[in-house]
Amino acid sequence: MEGEAERMPEDNSPVEGALEYRFLEDKLVPLRHPAGENISNNGKVFLPRHRDGWGTTQSCALLSAWRKRTNPVPWFCKSYIKTTGRNVIAVHAAKGATTIDYWQRGALGYEMLCKKAKKAIENTQPEHIYFVWLQGESDALAKKSKNEYKSQMISLYDSLHEDLGVELFGNILVGRFSMDEYDFEIINAQKEVCKEHDKFIMLTEITEKIIYEPEYMNPEAFGHYGLKGQMLLGEVAGKALAQARIKD
Repeated sequence: MEGEAERMPEDNSPVEGALEYRFLEDKLVPLRHPAGENISNNGKVFLPRHRDGWGTTQSCALLSAWRKRTNPVPWFCKSYIKTTGRNVIAVHAAKGATTIDYWQRGALGYEMLCKKAKKAIENTQPEHIYFVWLQGESDALAKKSKNEYKSQMISLYDSLHEDLGVELFGNILVGRFSMDEYDFEIINAQKEVCKEHDKFIMLTEITEKIIYEPEYMNPEAFGHYGLKGQMLLGEVAGKALAQARIKD
């Protein structure tokens, strides 16, 4: 969900009916590309020098779209609003190259996510709170088993529900990155959790197809979705969540 596209969209006008909460400024701004913030480990602004430096990666808690390009968030919200007619507050909390361990209660990613989300909730008092998840490539690289990943997904939802009041965990199926059998450990874990637990919903499995279609992938970064891919993921997933929850 951090986002690593090869370029910005030509149309970067704000999404009508959507605002983004910015933790560093403690304010709401019109939602547009690039969504997200660079937040350091101590909750202050983080100014990345370069992508691959070990010290750089380790000294940030959350990151916005890499190189200030884009991620699926604006398209997701636009699609959700179009289907439901409701306004949206987006709270972007992501960091690439992290395993699900980073998002478990007590870990830096989870704690900063909660700190940011709690402030947004206090400021806006939303009617409904949903969580959207696009993650798992790093767990495949770490050779995590299906059952371990499933258990951690469930623990993550339980923590989010208790700490933030999250009602539904929307999953965008992870793509392939390790290109070996461990990809399918994570893919199958996500599919099974969404089938077995009613608080999880599979928003789209389209990644299984587009990962093999170059027009949807970032030509500058293997295994990452390009502008067209991120737009498609956002639009399809946003509509799926809207259709599932429009009765609320």
